[in-house]
Amino acid sequence: MKLILSSVQWTLFILAGSIVAPISIASMYGLNGMETVEYVQRTLFVLGIAGILQAWKGHRLPIQEGPAGLWWSVITLYAGLGVILYGSHIQTLQVIQFAFLLSGLIFLILGFLGSIQKIANLITPVVVSTYLILLVAQLSGSFIKGMYGLSRVNSSVNLKVLGLSAFIVILSIFLSKHPKLGQFSILISLILGWVLFYVFDVSNSIQHVDSIFKIPEIFAFGKPIFKGNMIVLIIVITFLLLANMLASIKVVQIVMKKQGVSFKADIYNSSGKMAGVIHLIGGLFSAIGAVPISGTAGFIENTKLTKKMPFIYGSIIIIIISLISPLTAFVSSIPEAVGYAAIFPVFSSILTLAFNELNAIENKKIAYEIVSVSVFIGIGAMFVPLDSFASLSPTLASIFSNGLVFGTIIALIFEQLQKRKSNIKG
Repeated sequence: MKLILSSVQWTLFILAGSIVAPISIASMYGLNGMETVEYVQRTLFVLGIAGILQAWKGHRLPIQEGPAGLWWSVITLYAGLGVILYGSHIQTLQVIQFAFLLSGLIFLILGFLGSIQKIANLITPVVVSTYLILLVAQLSGSFIKGMYGLSRVNSSVNLKVLGLSAFIVILSIFLSKHPKLGQFSILISLILGWVLFYVFDVSNSIQHVDSIFKIPEIFAFGKPIFKGNMIVLIIVITFLLLANMLASIKVVQIVMKKQGVSFKADIYNSSGKMAGVIHLIGGLFSAIGAVPISGTAGFIENTKLTKKMPFIYGSIIIIIISLISPLTAFVSSIPEAVGYAAIFPVFSSILTLAFNELNAIENKKIAYEIVSVSVFIGIGAMFVPLDSFASLSPTLASIFSNGLVFGTIIALIFEQLQKRKSNIKG
């Protein structure tokens, strides 16, 4: 029974962190109701497979694979730019399919060359701490907006949604501290929250579907369109995704170590190879490029679910949901506020991990200086309107407009410069 409940909790955690991205992208690209459900189906199908592949042959850890925030920002950027460059939203999505396929090949090449293990050495505690602080800062806006009841169709604060969200947050925090119910805090909070939203008539309607069973379609938007001017952007994005993947793995390893769980250390090249396969699958099935999600560390910290089998079973359930259209339509109707409120303690606890990493550093003065400057720049970049980058190349725009990426790069550069300076003095 415990295995079943743990697997279901993994399923709901994966869903809560994966539904918003495909629905948002579908809206930006003008997909209708049924096309949106199918897009969500293909995304969940790919995420389920991705989780199993990484846990089985990649990093071999229970880490949620979710839509990459970096790809999400690029796809958002091209929602307006792509129509000008490529003629239509559908053709833009065909170009993005090409981007996923090429990114997958780059991941594979780096993995087989053994380069990823070397790159992993650059992801130090200073870089990890900066990344985690910026991650929370970036996500906090979405969390608070969602719990205020703000959305694409509603620009006013909904007090009923806010009140229910606050109740779910308090409940989730309380349950996470409970010695017996702590393992299932997210499961209980999500289900109870969904019921409350339905009772108070602030839940989402369920999209009508035409079929019961739907096998994900290959190249659903049409054959990929090769664009040479995308190559530099894709190379840069892939290296940034690689840094994101390595940071997420290291954060989860920190939590697993605290829980007394052993894990294989030399897994970065195999993780990169699997990331390549996953991106190829994402491009093949017209979904979203997936990466390990750092928030998993907070989930494991709160629930103590460190074993792989519940995660693998949860990923299998995700695949089953993706194949049954009414189920996909049903889970797609989860109110954003419920998902955000239920996993609020998970992501807020990530800050604790960041501070713990900083406290373990020997030369704290220099570490604090690097993190302070990087976080200041990264958070500042988050407040710059996206249309301000319209005059820049897509490559530069995707870096400078993403505070998480930009701030992490600054931390990485500053620390390497500091190390060189120390070596010269030594």
